[in-house]
This record gives sequence, structure tokens and C-alpha cells, in this order.
Amino acid sequence: MDKKMDNPVCEECKLNPWKYKCPGCSIRSCGLDCVKSHKKRTGCTGKRKLEFVPISQFDDNILLSDYNMLEETKRVAESSQRRRNNLCKYSYRQVSDAFRSLHNAANSRNTTLCFLPSGMLKRENNKSRYRKKCIAWTIEWRFHSTDAVLLDHGVGEDTSLCSVLENHLMPGPWIHKLKPFCDVDLDSLKLFIRKDSMGGAKGPFKELNIKTPLRKQLAGVTILEYPVIHVYLPSQSYDFEVIRYVEPTPDPTFYDGHGSTQGLTYEMEEDPEVVDDEFTKNSHAQEIEFEQLPVDAYAELFPDMDPATDCNDDGLEEGEIIE
Repeated sequence: MDKKMDNPVCEECKLNPWKYKCPGCSIRSCGLDCVKSHKKRTGCTGKRKLEFVPISQFDDNILLSDYNMLEETKRVAESSQRRRNNLCKYSYRQVSDAFRSLHNAANSRNTTLCFLPSGMLKRENNKSRYRKKCIAWTIEWRFHSTDAVLLDHGVGEDTSLCSVLENHLMPGPWIHKLKPFCDVDLDSLKLFIRKDSMGGAKGPFKELNIKTPLRKQLAGVTILEYPVIHVYLPSQSYDFEVIRYVEPTPDPTFYDGHGSTQGLTYEMEEDPEVVDDEFTKNSHAQEIEFEQLPVDAYAELFPDMDPATDCNDDGLEEGEIIE
């Protein structure tokens, strides 16, 4: 056993019990004065030596220093693991069966769907479900140059965005923040969705066709919880990169079933079977923070209305306002 372990006295002043051990030379000291004194006397830097030491110069002090470094590394690793477990209590494996089915269904449609931990506001607002081989999405609408944020639940993936958006933009006698959007032709509005919700604020956006079903347009898009669609007026400009949606053109050489390669054309789309109870092998957990929480929009949009009594939240009739 090292004799230093048997000596409880400070090795610098020889008077007080030691409290600190130098990482560089393992000398034990009782306080700041003795720490400074031993550095001045020995030229020690107080830092653990990391350079290569030949075997001929290897001694008990260097061995002890290496051992202490390994112990400290183990302690930091275990501490980090405990902290991570406390911060990330809700792993992807704890996602409900409904969200598992939704994740697998989206993946089969070439849409990457990521989830937040349970308890996050955006997770609580997500009512998207997969039933009867169809995804019913929760959709968040953000209107440019306003702080209006509206939320719709149960939007079928085969539904056009036009039929959903027009419920929020129906003309009325009141004056509110969405009036500029009500005064223009619905088909002239520009709709955008971030192509990769996990890719940062400078990532490109995908322009959506207001008449095309949502299912086709979400292919190749990474979504965090549910689609967030940004609505722009025709006169408004944008400062981000835009990827435009192009309607796929059917191959005119497809056989039409009547011995002719002319006339009717067919667009073939494969819909793989979705397994509700098992993960897709390539599915991974996503535990991150989202950029912005939804806000209560109708409180300012319709100051004379009570959303609790005047708005229908039973589906797509009027949409649902974020609480």
C-alpha cells in the first residue's frame, strides 16, 4: 500500500489534514496556500500529464495518475447516462400502438415521421391516426405576417388542402387578421411545408398544390409530429429555397388492356401493407425540441366570439383552435 495513503497530514505544510490531491503529481495538500506553494516549489502545473511516458520512467505516481483518470472517466460516463435517462424518460419504444401504426404507415408512403417525448405540447396536440388504411392528419396552419396559428384534426390524406383551408377563410362581416387571405381567390394562395423539419431553420421548403391530395405531396418530407403548412398571399415574397411539387406524368406506353398502347393511361401506385404491431426495422427514436409552440389564435382573431361556444371542434367543419 502506498505510504501516502497512511499519512493523513498535508505533504506541504505537515500541519493540517490533507483535503486535496494534485492531478498532476498526486501531492496532497490542505488548502489554497499549500497548493500554490507546492506548484512553486516543484514546478507542477496542477494538470494531469497526458504525454507519452517511456517504460523506463514509469513509476507508482504515473500508474496512480492513470488509474485516477480511468476512474474519473467512468464516473463522468455514468453521470451522463443517469442525466440522459432523467431528461429522456420517454423513448420511442414507449410510443403507443396507435402512433406506431401511424409511423409505419407514413414510412410506407415515403414520409418520415418523427415524434417528441410524451408531455411536450406539440405531442399533446397531435391527434393524427391511422385507421382503415388511411392516415387522418392533424394539420397546423400558419399565416404569414400574422400570429394566427390554426389547428385541424382528422384531415384525410386523400383530401385536398383547398377543402380544408376554405373553412377558415369563409367571408364574414367581422374584421380580423385573416381578412387579407379571405379577400383573395383561394386558388391563388401559396402553401409551403418545410421539407425536413429536423434540418434546421435554413432548410428548403416544398410548395404544395392546393388542389392535390395531401398524400402525394407529403412523399419525401420529414415531419415532426404533424404537418405545419405556411400560407402566403400572392403578393407576399419569401426568402427561402423552394422545391416545387410536380404532378407525375403517366407513362403513355402502359398497356390499356385492349391490345393498344394508345388512349387510356394508368398511374400505378403501390401501397405496401402496414403492420400495426411491429416497428419498421429502420425506425429510430427522435427526441428533440421543436422550434415554436402553437399559440391561441382565435382569442385575437375574433375578440367578440367565444371559441368554447361559437366554434365547432367536431372535425373539419370549422377546425380546432389551439388551446
